[in-house]
Amino acid sequence: MPLYEYRCQTCGKRFEMLRRMSDSDRDLRCPECESKEVERLLSTFATGGCTPNASGGFT
Repeated sequence: MPLYEYRCQTCGKRFEMLRRMSDSDRDLRCPECESKEVERLLSTFATGGCTPNASGGFT
């Protein structure tokens, strides 16, 4: 299941939830103030890469 990031438009709290893709925006409530005025944020992710080491191989 994907991890989605949300922000409450009422109190400004940011939070994450593991949800099915089909339920990503369904029946959301802010965990802080219980408001239904919640928006999904654009999430970014990091990737790791390989770097060459002193002997020419990769770590």
